[in-house]
Amino acid sequence: MKEDWAVKTYSPSKSKTYETCLFNLIQTEFGYIGGPDVVKLFVKKICELNGEFFVRNDFIKPGEMRYLALKLGQKYSSSKRLEDMELIPITLTVVAPEDIDDRVKKLHRGSIMTKIIVRLLREAKQQGAVLTETDLAILLRVSTPAISRYVLEYEKVTGEVLPRAGSEMDIGKTLTHKKLAFQNYKKKIPTSVNAKLIDHTTESVDRYIKDGLRVEKLFNEGYSEWEISFFTGLPGYLVKEYIVIVKENNEEKDKKDE
Repeated sequence: MKEDWAVKTYSPSKSKTYETCLFNLIQTEFGYIGGPDVVKLFVKKICELNGEFFVRNDFIKPGEMRYLALKLGQKYSSSKRLEDMELIPITLTVVAPEDIDDRVKKLHRGSIMTKIIVRLLREAKQQGAVLTETDLAILLRVSTPAISRYVLEYEKVTGEVLPRAGSEMDIGKTLTHKKLAFQNYKKKIPTSVNAKLIDHTTESVDRYIKDGLRVEKLFNEGYSEWEISFFTGLPGYLVKEYIVIVKENNEEKDKKDE
């Protein structure tokens, strides 16, 4: 039987771990401890002990790297430059064991990239930071439009909003989280579930819904986009986003009434 090239090419890389180094050291220097199974058990116990005694951010594992990212919770405005924003160091898993498994399985490049992007964005948020699409483009050596395509496709398929700078801090015109929050409300999805789907607090979801309802009321009364923006204090591009949803809902209602 012909050997699979992907298995032959990528499988050996799975052995490039701290555990392998420790296993070889014990076998070489302390071979009298026992056979391979005993040594593997010994290695496992040592690694578990390491995990208990060392804070995660105090050391970097193979495949990880330190990176400076925008701190979550900051207010952003178009007048602010990157050097005006607070940055914090975080640890990102650039290469994980499952990435090698995906190569062995010959997973499509797009699927591999999407999984890595999702992992990096979630790791950043878990550490109190947020990555921009530019950050991801630099880390993964691809263009920002490519990153945007992977992100938007994932959100479209899953209905989830990934925690990136655009959605967390309203940088640029990434308004997917607000749009989805209002759409989910129209689908009668409970606020607690809605918040989990868009990875935001229930307070934020309630605010997005309230804004959407204000826009809906004024639009249905015949006010223009400019007037709605003036009365609500919401930026014009955000009003447009809400109006798109309002129009879709109105069309659905009209079809049901026919």
